[in-house]
Amino acid sequence: REAVRVALEAELGHSVRACCMERREGPDYDFNGPLLEDALLALPPGTSARVALLFLQEGRHAGTGGDIDKIVAKACEQRTDLRIQTTKVLAYHQGLVTLLAERLKKPIPLRLLHE
Repeated sequence: REAVRVALEAELGHSVRACCMERREGPDYDFNGPLLEDALLALPPGTSARVALLFLQEGRHAGTGGDIDKIVAKACEQRTDLRIQTTKVLAYHQGLVTLLAERLKKPIPLRLLHE
C-alpha cells in the first residue's frame, strides 16, 4: 500500500495519505496507519478529497453500501464542509485485463514463491 501511495503522490503531484478502514489495537498493528474515518475528519475545512479503493472487486468493504461508503457518509455528516468522492474498485479499470494478460505471459515459478 505504501508503494502505491508514493507512486500516486508522484504521479498526481500532491499529497496522498494511506489509510486503513479498520485496525486492531496494539503496537503489532501500528503499520496500518491512520483510520480512514480519522483521516477524513482531520482534513482542513472545505477540502475536496478522493478515496481510492484498492480492492479488486466490490464486496463487504468496497462498493455501494460497503463499509467504506458508510465511513465516508458518516464523515460527511459530521463535516458538511468536506467534499469526498470514492473511486471505483480496480475491476472496473480498462487496463486490468491487459495487465493480467501481461502477467500471465510472465508467470513466477512456484519454487520462487517459497524461497
